[in-house]
This record gives sequence, C-alpha cells and structure tokens, in this order.
Amino acid sequence: MLRNALIRVYYLVMATRMTTLSYETIELIKSTVRESMLPFGFRSVDVRVGEDHDGDEVIFVEAEYDLTDTPVDSAVTGALTTKLRDRLWERGETRFPHIRHKFHERQPLKSRGRRRA
Repeated sequence: MLRNALIRVYYLVMATRMTTLSYETIELIKSTVRESMLPFGFRSVDVRVGEDHDGDEVIFVEAEYDLTDTPVDSAVTGALTTKLRDRLWERGETRFPHIRHKFHERQPLKSRGRRRA
C-alpha cells in the first residue's frame, strides 16, 4: 500500500517537472539560439519539454529560419548543442536539449571538402 502511494507521488512529481520550464531557462535557450544562428536567417524558436525515445526527460528546441544568402555552417549548428547544454548545466538544468533546425528548403549550405588522410 505504501509502495503504491510512493510510486504515485513519484510519477506526479516527474510529470509536473516534465511540464515545467522556468521563464529564465526558456529565455536562456532563446537567446543562445538567436546569438549563434542570427546570421543564417533566424526567425523564431519554440521550446517545450518532453521525453526522448528512451523515456528520458529532455528539452525540445525547434528553430525556424528565413531564406538568406549566407550559407549555413554545420560547424556552427553542431557547436550550438554543446554551447546550449553547457549554459543550461551552469544553471542547474540537467535535461538534454534536442535542437531541430527548420531551414528554408532553398537555404544554401557551406561546403566543406573532405580531407584525405
């Protein structure tokens, strides 16, 4: 009986945590994405919490972009996850940010030649 009550409390606490994200955390996410991605036609960002495919609590970040002549640099988009994760960690947020970039279908990409060994 006590075990079932504790399990219900655990799930209630977990469900509450998953549905909440502080205003400060949301603003931190938005400003970090904006400062890194502004040169590539950044338009908006949507932030929500949820579960990943393993059932772990995560933060979903969806950024949208307008078409621009500046080619998107994959090194910048790749580094954004690390930058954002580090800033969140400093604030005590342990959920991993999953970033989805929605670029215009005709958005140019920066060419990176393969190096040969």
